Amino acid sequence: TTAAPTTEATTATPTTTAPTTTAGASSEAKEVSLEDTQRIGREDTGYVNVPKDWVEFKSANGGPQYQYAALDGYNIVTLNGFTKDKYQPGEGETWGAEMVANRLYGTYQKNPSIEKIQGAKTKVVGMDAFLIQILTKDGKYFFIWVFQKDDKVYSTSFEGNKETLQKMFNLIEQTWGLDPKTPGK
Repeated sequence: TTAAPTTEATTATPTTTAPTTTAGASSEAKEVSLEDTQRIGREDTGYVNVPKDWVEFKSANGGPQYQYAALDGYNIVTLNGFTKDKYQPGEGETWGAEMVANRLYGTYQKNPSIEKIQGAKTKVVGMDAFLIQILTKDGKYFFIWVFQKDDKVYSTSFEGNKETLQKMFNLIEQTWGLDPKTPGK
């Protein structure tokens, strides 16, 4: 069973601070404002803050993921949760975030619409995470954060333009969590 989605508007000006590391950058704490954001997600995918004017989005491909998009429909955040029983390790694979990240990387690496792909390590609310950074041939950015909490692996991805990615980067890394009301918890 799937829990009901949460969309709570955050209108106060709370902030959260967490160390962030990106490829080629040093680890530094940046404060992200939660003003004009809403908390979205589901129990099975986790929750994250996105801009208040974003709306729920249903991909034509369907699937178990949870998506929210800007009104332009171009900038999209996707939340996913993976369990070992549904995402079985193959021969020589060990269940975990690295396995899921490697499979996703391999799938996208073969996609003919991908211009550039690279992997990096980062943190999502203090948890080690794998970050797959993709640039498509039509100029769209597609970043996928893959991390593990207990026995479950989660992915949070952003696709869209560079300007919105820069705004979403810290929101994703600092507000993801399993608590529908508290960013980063």
